[in-house]
This record gives sequence, C-alpha cells and structure tokens, in this order.
Amino acid sequence: MKRKSVFDTGYLSRTGLYVLTAVLAFGILVYAAYHLLGRFSPGLELIDAVPTSVSKTVSADGYIMRDETAVYASDIFGGSVAPAVRDGSHVSLYGKIADVYANSSPDTETRLTELDEQIALLEKSQSENRSVQSASGLDADIYSDLFTIRSHCEDGNYADALALRTELLVGIKKRAILTGEITDYASQIAMLEGEKASLRSGLGANLGSVYSASAGYFFSDYDGYGSIFSSDRIDSMTFEDFLAMAETEAEPGTGLCIGTIVNDYKWYLACVMDKADAGGLAKRYSCEVMFRYSGTSLDMKVYRVISEAQGDRAVVVLQCGKMPVNFDYTRVQPVDIVTATYTGYEIPSSAVRVAGGFQGVYVKDEVTIEFRRIHILYENDGKVICSGKPDSMKYETNPDGSFKTDENGQRIEIFDPNDEVYPWISQNDIIVVSGTELYSGKTIND
Repeated sequence: MKRKSVFDTGYLSRTGLYVLTAVLAFGILVYAAYHLLGRFSPGLELIDAVPTSVSKTVSADGYIMRDETAVYASDIFGGSVAPAVRDGSHVSLYGKIADVYANSSPDTETRLTELDEQIALLEKSQSENRSVQSASGLDADIYSDLFTIRSHCEDGNYADALALRTELLVGIKKRAILTGEITDYASQIAMLEGEKASLRSGLGANLGSVYSASAGYFFSDYDGYGSIFSSDRIDSMTFEDFLAMAETEAEPGTGLCIGTIVNDYKWYLACVMDKADAGGLAKRYSCEVMFRYSGTSLDMKVYRVISEAQGDRAVVVLQCGKMPVNFDYTRVQPVDIVTATYTGYEIPSSAVRVAGGFQGVYVKDEVTIEFRRIHILYENDGKVICSGKPDSMKYETNPDGSFKTDENGQRIEIFDPNDEVYPWISQNDIIVVSGTELYSGKTIND
C-alpha cells in the first residue's frame, strides 16, 4: 500500500512563490528608490544667492581731542568738590560750577555724583508720557541691567558694572511709581535732594565756590591732557606731531582740579592705522565707530587723514557733532571702526571655481549644473562676498569715471561676448557649495 506524503508539496510551492515574489518586489522598490533619491540628492551642498551686508572693521586706540579748558580752584589745594552742575550740562559764562568743602571724602563725592545722576534721570522720566509706559517694559529694562551688571562682574569689569547702578535704581523707582508703590517722582527727587544736603553738611566748612570763565559743557573728570590734545591743533598736525603728542606727559595744574569746560559741542577722535585702511576711510564721508567703554556706536564724519611720510601708517581724524549722554570720554580708549561695508552674496571661499579663465561658482539650473561668473568684493575668514556684473563692466565710462550716455540720457552698455558663454550670477540662483566632478551641463543624476 502506497504511503501518503507527510508534506503538502503544493503548499510549499505556493509559499515559495509568495516569498520569491515579495523579494523581487522589494528589490525593485529599493532599486527605484536608489535612482529616485540619486536624482534629487546628488550629494551636493546648496545655498541660495541672497544679498547680505558685511562690514570690515579696524580696531585701534582712539585719542579724544576737543576744545577744552581745565578748571582749578587756584587758591585751594585740598578738600571735597561738590559740583553744582551735572556732567555734560551746559554752563553759562560766570555760571557756578562747584562748591569746595574742607573735609576730603572721595566716597561722599562719588555718592553726590550718583545722586545728581539719579535726580537727572528722574526729572527726565517725570516729563515722559507715563501712559505709554508698561510694567513689563520696565521689567525687561531692569532684568537687562541686572544681567549686564552680572556679566560685567563675572568678567572683572567692575567699573562698567558700577556705571549701571544708577540706571538700575532709577528703573526700579520708575516701576514702583507706575505700579503705585511710590506716589510720584517729585517725592523721590525731594528725598534725593535731602540726602545731598545731608552729605554736604558733613563735608565741613565751605572753602569757596568756583565759577566758569567761559560758556561750555562741564565735566568733572580731567586728566591734564586738554591743551596737549586740543582740537585747534588738528588742521596743522602732521603724523609725527601726533606721535609726539601721544608721548607727552600730562600738564600739572595749580590748585585743586574741579574739572574741565568743553567749549564746543564738536569733538574729535584720532586713530593710528595702516594706510590701506585709512585710504578706505578717506573715500567715505562718515563711518560708524563703536566705543567699547561706553558700549555706544556713533556715526562720525571723516574729517582728515594724515599719512606717515616714510612708512605705512596714517592718523585718521573723525569728527562728532553731538555730545551723547552718559558717555565715557576717557582720553585714550579702544574703538572699532567700520572702514567698509560690502553687500553681495556670501559664499565659502572653497565654492569659488575657475572656468574659461573666469572666477565663478556652479549653480543648480533645474536638472543641470551651470557655471556663473562672480565679482569678488571682499574675502575674509574663509568667506567671500561677491556680486554679479558690476556697473563699471556693464557700461561705458568717461575719463573722469562717469558713465557715458546716449542722446536719450541712457547709459551705453558694453557688449561682451563672454557674457553669453559665461553668464553672471544673479539673485536667487542656487549655488553649489560643494560637490565632485562639477562642470557646465552636467545632469544632477550623473
């Protein structure tokens, strides 16, 4: 008798067919996905050609020059000075500047200065429209001051931290007034004035009052260099004259120094730098200057550039026509000067290629790679700022540099056959930053 097979061979055949079909389907799917992804992800790093601006800065030591006159109490040689006007305030001819008291107390003098600053800020706040102020806005200012003070302390910049103390205290008082914790500004100002009177009474006898010999702006700090770095020397100053001024010792005064009267609101900044950087500034009307001590940026006019006769340096003199409030006028201080600003497309230097003797980049043009010429404006730290065809290459120019025009007043274009073979980059082109075996006409799925 024939035995019945234990295994169902039909079942095994069907199962094997299903498995084989599944494997083949999966293989086809993988193959299709590989080529599809290869088409859209060819291993190229791409960026868009979008305009951006980059500034070139030069760091230098800036020397403040201005028209000023030192103020001394010629017949008094000791004691405490209690200014009658605030720093930066305008004083009239023969106006009272300060009182001098018998007892010397630097701490009291410092506190009196702080009180004057707080009173000035409160008086300014008193005239502001309180309806547009908000507690959240004041909170943001207070927290910003707190974090800045903390940052200065962590960096060891204790002087900068102390400089924000008055602003922080006034911010806290303004918030308290806005939220009703304190009734008004007048009571706060009166309280501070009372503290001033109390402090002055503790300084002993009044040795005398000092009055201004000219109208101007009063500053309680004076370093003895006012006549050395006088602004009236700028127009005739040589490079060597400036170096000699920088090496000169401060001039001693007679009597107790009260401060200085700045006679003109215009003041100047003189900086030594390379001739190349100075030459860039000489072509500009003005430039932006960051004063690190104050954390303030000012727009200053390029007043004069004085080149070294036998060397590669120059002195650039910048002019400012305003006197900012709470500004640090330390005679010599570090500054950062914007010597040039470039606007164009920022790309890595490694993306710049050469084709047909022209510098350019490869761009993605639908499904192909194409070459585009570029005009490099600036290069630094592995980055390039570039543009398309500059106007100087687009249009015909006259000997004086102006553009030639036709009878209709339109600029006359220059025909360049290379523009058709090697077009220029334009905005929103998709730039190939990195890739291998790049050439014009290459399809992306190669």
